[in-house]
Amino acid sequence: MIVFIEGYQIDVTRKDVKRFNLRVRSDGSLAMSVPRRATDASIRIFVRENSVWIEKARTRVEQRMEGRRSLDDYTEADRIALKKRIADRLPLIEAKTGLRANGWTVRKMKTRWGSCNTKTHHLNFSIMLADKPDYLLDYVIVHELVHTKVADHGPAFKVYMDRLMPGWRALQIELRKG
Repeated sequence: MIVFIEGYQIDVTRKDVKRFNLRVRSDGSLAMSVPRRATDASIRIFVRENSVWIEKARTRVEQRMEGRRSLDDYTEADRIALKKRIADRLPLIEAKTGLRANGWTVRKMKTRWGSCNTKTHHLNFSIMLADKPDYLLDYVIVHELVHTKVADHGPAFKVYMDRLMPGWRALQIELRKG
């Protein structure tokens, strides 16, 4: 349910949780999970007591969003430049890792940096990688190539990644931060 508290519009969900969970979504909107038996008054008090945190979190989200382009902002020139980078780098990474893709494409993908069809070994790369440096592009390429051997992100996947690209976890975090 949508509620208005202290000038904020908040999407409140009552569920089986023990604590209040307030978060700022990537678009700056507010969402809150509360215990089923939480009173409206206790929700208002919680929001009031956390208003400074809300403002700081919203500012961080806004700053993050300022530097990002939307999918519609990417041009054909961006696509061509990224395709050239992938075409140059993928064969080198395949040779180094011994893993092979069976074709690849650049697509407008909003929620993923890449994907791998584990049956056909076809890789897809997000056009948003056009803004990323080569070392992050390499991380995504290796990540998707590992999926040609291991479909999920379980222990075997992590072992492969550790062997092929030590330090990949830090790159994953950097990429997620935008």
